[in-house]
Amino acid sequence: MQAKKKKTDTDKLTKELFINFQKLFRCMDFGRGMRRPVPVLTVRQMQVLSFFNESDVVHISEVSRKLNMSIQSVNNLVKRMEVLGYVERTQNEQDKRLSDIRFTQKGRAGFEMFRAAQLGFLNLLLEKLNAAERLQVLQAVESAAELFQKAVIKAAEKE
Repeated sequence: MQAKKKKTDTDKLTKELFINFQKLFRCMDFGRGMRRPVPVLTVRQMQVLSFFNESDVVHISEVSRKLNMSIQSVNNLVKRMEVLGYVERTQNEQDKRLSDIRFTQKGRAGFEMFRAAQLGFLNLLLEKLNAAERLQVLQAVESAAELFQKAVIKAAEKE
C-alpha cells in the first residue's frame, strides 16, 4: 500500500515538473540562435554543444556518460556536426584511443551567437523580476540542475 502511494506521488510530481519544464522552455525559445535556414540542429546536438560551455575540448565518452547515451549515438551526433562544419575531431595526444572534439570557427561563431541571443532574452525576462525573485529563480534552477545531474550519474552507474 505504501509503495503504491509513493509511486502515485512520484507520478503526480513527474507530471507537474514536466508541465513546468514545458513552460520554461516555451519562455526561453531555445535553439533560435543556432538555427540557420538549413540545417537545424537537433536538441541532442544542442546538448552536445552545451559541453563547450565548460571546456574547449570534449570527449565522446564524457558526453556519453553525462547524457546517458551510447557511445555510438554520441559518435553519430558528432559526425553530423562535423558534416555541418560545427566541430572537428582530432586524435588525443596523450591517449590515442580518444578523439578530441573541438569547435570549428563556424561552430564557435554559431554557438556564441546562440548564447548571446539566449542571454539577452533571459536578461529581458529577469529584468521584469525584482532582486528577491531573481535570486529565488537562480537558487531554484541551481538546485534542480544539481539534483538532476546526481540522478543522471546514479542512473548511469546502475547500467
